[in-house]
Amino acid sequence: MASTTTFAISDLEYDLVTTLSNLMQGREVLSKYASDAEKSGDLDAAEIFRTIQTTNDANAERVRNALRNHLMNAQ
Repeated sequence: MASTTTFAISDLEYDLVTTLSNLMQGREVLSKYASDAEKSGDLDAAEIFRTIQTTNDANAERVRNALRNHLMNAQ
């Protein structure tokens, strides 16, 4: 017997929330990776991790704005 689960949020809302969460978790990980690279003396690798972190921060802001706009327009 197949079961179905109904959530109180739409698929899109779930996708936006999950993506935002993943980006923020990735931020913490990338910060650690950059620190590890600096400790090992590899400043190029540290810069790569920090660049990715900056890009992810911008993407997280875009997702956050999309979620806010979606929720404000949801009925």
